[in-house]
Amino acid sequence: MELFLDWLFISVYLLLLLSITVLFYQLAFDGIPEFSSAQSQWVATLTSVVPLVLLFSIMEGREPYASWGKRKTGLKVFYKGSPVKGSLIRNVLKFFLWQLGHMSTIQGIYEGYDNLFAILCLTLSVGLSLTYIVMVLIRKDQRHLADLIAGSGVDHR
Repeated sequence: MELFLDWLFISVYLLLLLSITVLFYQLAFDGIPEFSSAQSQWVATLTSVVPLVLLFSIMEGREPYASWGKRKTGLKVFYKGSPVKGSLIRNVLKFFLWQLGHMSTIQGIYEGYDNLFAILCLTLSVGLSLTYIVMVLIRKDQRHLADLIAGSGVDHR
């Protein structure tokens, strides 16, 4: 349930971003301008991944140490060390998978999906995602790779 609620939170952000961006492009450029592959990579990174990493790091790095979805479901992130540092590491690693997906898709659009870089990014994104899921399912403490590296975990309040 927590993942679904956080997905809704992210979806609302992305829909707002889309609305503002389309309006801006219509007013400023009379339509969506053409972007190069590199420009598209930067736009995706700076408008979706970086703001969400920062937002989730802020929510999970200070009281009540929980994203919106975690708060609604009674979960809380705990840290062995600094919550600020741990939260930033945890969220960079979690959203890195998403960034790899963006990079794969954008590269595929511009250069073809049989491009080595697109294939590598997709393979890493899916492989790491599956690793995170399997770790949560098989570990007693339900910690995944990002939690282990950040010295964090999720617990009921």
